[in-house]
Formats: sequence, C-alpha cells, structure tokens
Amino acid sequence: MFFSERFQVDEDLIKAYGAVDISLVCDIPLFIDPMLIFNSDKPEYKSLHEEIIKYFHFLYMKVKQCISTKEIDAWFNFSEVPNNWLGYSLVGNKGLALGHKFADFLFHNIGFALDTNGISKSPHIEKTMLLYEGSGKDKISDLTVNLIKFFLCEYTEAFAKEYINPDLCRIFPVERAFFNYETESFVSKEYLLPFVYNKKGQVEYVLLTPFDILREDEPSINRDDFYKSHERIRSVIKNVSLRTYVNNYIMQAVQHYETIQRENRRAIREKSIQKIEKDAFKEIAREYPELYDYYIKLQETNTTEIKSQCTQELNKQLEKFLIASKNLISLFASNKYLLEEKLSAREEAKKRLKFFKHIIEECDGYKNLYVKGKQIAKENDLQRLFRFVWYETNYKVDAEANNGRGQADFIVSMGQHNQNIIEFKLASNSTLSHVFTQVKIYEAANCTDGSLIAIFCFSEGEYQSAKEIVINAGYESMVGESIFLIDCRNDNKASASIA
Repeated sequence: MFFSERFQVDEDLIKAYGAVDISLVCDIPLFIDPMLIFNSDKPEYKSLHEEIIKYFHFLYMKVKQCISTKEIDAWFNFSEVPNNWLGYSLVGNKGLALGHKFADFLFHNIGFALDTNGISKSPHIEKTMLLYEGSGKDKISDLTVNLIKFFLCEYTEAFAKEYINPDLCRIFPVERAFFNYETESFVSKEYLLPFVYNKKGQVEYVLLTPFDILREDEPSINRDDFYKSHERIRSVIKNVSLRTYVNNYIMQAVQHYETIQRENRRAIREKSIQKIEKDAFKEIAREYPELYDYYIKLQETNTTEIKSQCTQELNKQLEKFLIASKNLISLFASNKYLLEEKLSAREEAKKRLKFFKHIIEECDGYKNLYVKGKQIAKENDLQRLFRFVWYETNYKVDAEANNGRGQADFIVSMGQHNQNIIEFKLASNSTLSHVFTQVKIYEAANCTDGSLIAIFCFSEGEYQSAKEIVINAGYESMVGESIFLIDCRNDNKASASIA
C-alpha cells in the first residue's frame, strides 16, 4: 500500500533520503511549490529554477512569432504526471491533465508571467495564477512536475539503484523527460525506475519527490493571498506617486461606503471596510500590474516564514494521512477482517463500513483521527482513510464518481447491476439534513437501489444533533442498517483497564 512496503525499504531510509513515503493506493494531497525551489540554497534547485524560467522564455519568444494551434498544443499543453502519487485522487493516481483551457490561458499570459517590471528578483511561473480564476495549486504543481520531470526521474533512479531490489525495477522510456532547445521538442529518455501494476494490469513507473519542495496549501504566490496582502504590498511600493494613488483610490472607496452608511443611519462595519479595501485593490491591480511584482518581491524575501509554514503543513499532512493510515491498517490486520466475496456489493460495503466503525469506536482507531489533539475535520481525510479498508477486494471501488448528477463519495460495484453508494458526512456539516435527498439523486443517476450513509461525530453535541436529524427525517429505523453514526469522540472512551 505504501512505497516502503511495495519496494521493501525502511520508511526511515526514504525519509533520510529526503523523500516522502507515498501511498500507492491513492494520492497524497501534497503539491510542489515552485517558490521552495527558487528560495532553496541547494545548487541543483537553483539550476531547476533556471531551467523552468528558460522554458518560459522559449514560450514567450514563440508567442511573438504567431505560432499555429498545433504548436500551441505541443509547447503549452501538458499532460498530468500521475507517477508521483500527489494530488486529489481518492482511488489510484489518475487526475485531470492541465488541458487545452490552461494551455490557452498560459499562451495569452506568458508575457505577464515573465515581466518583473524591474521589481522582483526573478520571474516566477506561478505568477500566471494571480490572473487565473479558481484554485491553482494542483495546476502549478502539475506544470512544475512536467518541467522538472528529468530531475524527478534521476532522483528516483539514484534511490532505486542504491536501495531497491532490481527485480522490482524496470527500464522505462519516459516520455517528455526534458526539452531539447535545438530541435524545439520534448525528448524521451530511459530510466531505471521502480514499478507497480495499475488497475488495468499495466506496468507503471513510480516517482519519488523531495519533501522540501512540497506543501499542502496554495503555493507561496497565489491569487487569494495577493488580495489579502494589499496593506503589506502598499507599504513597500517605492514609487511615491503610485503608492499615493493606490492608497487614495482605496481610501475614497471606504469613505464612499461610510458616507452612505451614515446617510442611511446604518452601522459602519469593520468587515465591510475590509471587503471594500480588498475589492478596490483588485480593481486598481488591473490598471497597475507592478502591484503583482511588489507582492512577489515580498514573497521572495519571506524565505524563513514560507519554509517554516510549508514544513508545518507537510508534517501535519503526513501525520494526518500516512501515520493514521498505517495505524488503521495495522488495526484492521490485527482484527482479522474476514473476506466474503460472494456477498452483494451492498452487503460487502455495509460489512466494510461496519468494520470501519468498529475499528474507530472500539479499537482505538479514533486516536488516529486527531493530530496533536485536533480533529481531522475534512470529509476528504476520512474518505482517504476508508479507502484503506478495501484491501484484498475484488469489488470495484470508485471514489467521487460522477455520473451526471454530482459526485458520490464511493460507488462499490461488482458489475453494472450489483452496486451500492456510500456517502460520508461530518455531523458538523450545515447541510447534513440534505444528505438523504442527495443519495436519492445519486441512486437514480447510477441505477442503484439503496445507499449507505456514514455520519462522523466529534462531540456529544454533534452526535445528538445528527441523531435528531435522522429521526426528524423519518429514518430512525435505518440506523445500523443503512445509516451509521460513527462516534469519533476522544473524550468518552475510557481505557479497558479503567472501564
């Protein structure tokens, strides 16, 4: 299930090498932050950053030459590199490619990415995401992986040759390993890499990633943080005229709001002022792109804080996912789950879910739902942990499958006419009561008869609230059969010796 297990190496050895002991069941929600490459003292990372910017300069020169659609597709469009097992996938490692939409966006904004206006130390590829609508960490990470694929292959190959049994490695021709500027094309190269078999039974190479370029949150240069940092940005603007104009523009927007509030005898709210300042800054940034570069300059000099924050994020995510996963797997193994492949998909899903509930409530599994006393509050984390319950199964387990009416958390199936839906919800979810309608829609879309609902409670208040919602919906009789209230509390489980 993990790299260390599959390739028979000690997890401490992987850690000492500087890599992450990745899961080979589902992606770990970690992403490469290019700023960690730029800010590193390691010569190989500085060289990587130069290579990345060199390729962007190549793209910029091509944009000026009025290239064809095929050339845009060849140079600006990148496939996902799933082999590092980083990202959002809850089953396997296949996610979404960057795609034509992102290629078109990059084509039209490559000049913006490279223009520093003489303010920041260097161009940064993630600057493009300051103009991109929506989350950017997966896209910037995927783009970076594509541009440093040769490094990741060499990094993994060196580890494989030193520590992994040769029988567990093969020579792979890695497509688009690096870019040849003479031929102006991506070139394949052979590497000796560890391998696994994917769901189709095909051989697939695996890549390790150094942990010191990874983080869980958005990259250091990101759209939301840019707007939130407007006060810091304004304070470092060296151009006096620009600083005065920006401050005045924002001040007038605030004064206009305050005047209207007074005229209508309404309270002046600090949150409203903060939003108005942020919105005014958004507007003026479109007129003065230098503001983006002042922000980037701040991030370039914020080395210590960024590294510290990324380290905290990484440690928290690894403790939350890897350590909790391995502990739960150990509990499953020691409690000897009995395999019965003749059951219907519904009965098998119910059996596995009951076992998951048993492990959490009665076998100290709940302890792995907390990191330093703080609960794992995301449904996504619980879904990932539940994925490890399905070891040694012949059932197909799809996570977040979308058949036209939204994403069901899990669909367990043994053929088209033998499948069942499992939906996870936190008791603290404000839309919990909607879950019963939600699963009916999923059932219709997936042609399934009946669903299982797991509700996770982290406090007495959440447990009672969830119970009341189930009763009010008229489903009290289904508790323990198709609705499972899973008690994840850490304040109501005395040890066996005390009990």
